[in-house]
Amino acid sequence: MENQRLIELENGFNFRELGGYPTLDGATTKWHKLIRAAHMSDLNTRELAFLYDYGIRTVIDFRSSSEVATYPDHLSSFFRYIRIPVFDNDITESNASVDEIRKYFASSPKAGFDRMMRVYRQLVISEQSHRAYQDFFRALICGGSIGGVLFHCSAGKDRTGMGAILLLNALNVPEKQIFQDYLMTNRYSTKRVQERLDYAKKVRMNECYLQSIWDLSTVNKFYYDQIVALVNYQYGGFNTYLKDVIGVEPLVISQLKELYLS
Repeated sequence: MENQRLIELENGFNFRELGGYPTLDGATTKWHKLIRAAHMSDLNTRELAFLYDYGIRTVIDFRSSSEVATYPDHLSSFFRYIRIPVFDNDITESNASVDEIRKYFASSPKAGFDRMMRVYRQLVISEQSHRAYQDFFRALICGGSIGGVLFHCSAGKDRTGMGAILLLNALNVPEKQIFQDYLMTNRYSTKRVQERLDYAKKVRMNECYLQSIWDLSTVNKFYYDQIVALVNYQYGGFNTYLKDVIGVEPLVISQLKELYLS
């Protein structure tokens, strides 16, 4: 099976490999061990079988109870499923419909952007987020010992993006590569974002709303920089943040490198 960054699934989007990234230690992240993704609720049995054959054995779901109830992962018993909610509800608005978003984001062109900046702040400073990502690292250790791990939220960009940023930092992947991986969401979510924009135009939403749809549905440098700035200036950098806030001890780092690097 050829190694590719994008895992193309007819009924899924933004499924991406984290293999093949060089580290500052001279190692490389393993292929078929780590996948970041959007929701899996639309995948059919053939696509789930493909993921199993690909090596995935553990699925980590960052979504809230309401998201899972509306769009459940239909996994077979061959997968180990672990739900680790980062937030109590989907404050990222990843699943919100046009009508649901309209009342909050149609009055200002910055409404969506401002919401996302608040979301990213909460990803870094929220105690619930801290506990969730601590559980995430525990699950990576357990899951990595039996096969590949897929972690996802709804759109695979914010909660999943934060998880990938923390994990790749723990594995000592260069920041430039981590940032590039983060931005790939825009390339691999183009169809979904365009569908949301086209529908909004069809129902004659104003330009403020269209801008908010874009800001809610994509990632950008400002969101990423918010994470980096908070981690660096409030917590002293990613190494300190991982150890003292998330609780990732040096032994865990060593275990992660053994499992996920070659």
